[in-house]
Amino acid sequence: MDEFRNIKMVRIIRTVFRLMAAALAVASCAASPFSLENAPLEPEFVCDFADWTPEYVTVEGSTQGLAIHGKYAFVMHHGGMCCVFDMKKKALVSAFMMDGNTGHCNNAAFGIEKATPSSQFPLLYVSECGGEKSYCFVSDVTTEGSRLVQKILFKGSGFPAAIDWGLDKQNGFLYAYGGLNGDFKILKKFRLPKLSDSDENGEVVLTDADVLDEVRIDEGINIWQGNCEMGRYAFLPDGYDPYDLLLHVVDLEEKKIALTKDLKELVDEPEGVDYQGKWLYVLFNTTSQPRHSKLWRFSLR
Repeated sequence: MDEFRNIKMVRIIRTVFRLMAAALAVASCAASPFSLENAPLEPEFVCDFADWTPEYVTVEGSTQGLAIHGKYAFVMHHGGMCCVFDMKKKALVSAFMMDGNTGHCNNAAFGIEKATPSSQFPLLYVSECGGEKSYCFVSDVTTEGSRLVQKILFKGSGFPAAIDWGLDKQNGFLYAYGGLNGDFKILKKFRLPKLSDSDENGEVVLTDADVLDEVRIDEGINIWQGNCEMGRYAFLPDGYDPYDLLLHVVDLEEKKIALTKDLKELVDEPEGVDYQGKWLYVLFNTTSQPRHSKLWRFSLR
């Protein structure tokens, strides 16, 4: 009888472990839809946002960062204009100037924290990309406007020029990205600051002591554009005319380019990048035509 009970207990334990393993596998897939081994990254045209924008709306500044939340796409433009689109209705919702941000807006991403319990969206992180300090501007946004609530900057080593900022929002990390065009690129990883981390000036100052990890790519990425991070991987658009147009996937653990997708058939300059579900979205700038922000998506699995 004891032997029978022991065998039964072993079977129960094995079943529990199998169920736990399956649950972890499902959770892993949910957290990161990207699989390097099964990554077609085939482009699919979504829209030219000019077709969704009424003629009476003036769009100013070259197309830059992209942030997606639910059915809404926030399209950033140089100088601080934000155009909000309803992806289901295929229509412009509003266009406004970002509070306190007249920068290049080279990259954008939604985070996790909300400014208030009643905030419509999580905090929006937009790269100044230039200026005196290359701030990451953190804003409480609605579909009609924004309120600047925090500024993040890096006072440390490694970056010879402007800094962009990107998020691994699912895992709570902030990345600083930069380097030199035609030369090396660096990604520095930080814990994503909270609003409560701000000083009396509403700023968070990051230093070398705050760096959790660093990836340096010495060749292969020519012109840095937007960036987004997803666990082990970073997605980095690259180039503008007359340079090659590329999309790089960097393995942040192996610290190397794992895959490069040629985008020359898409013609325009790849800029902001974000993902939702099984899709990676890349926003393209049409030179001297800020209305014509073109959106493509790439299957992650």
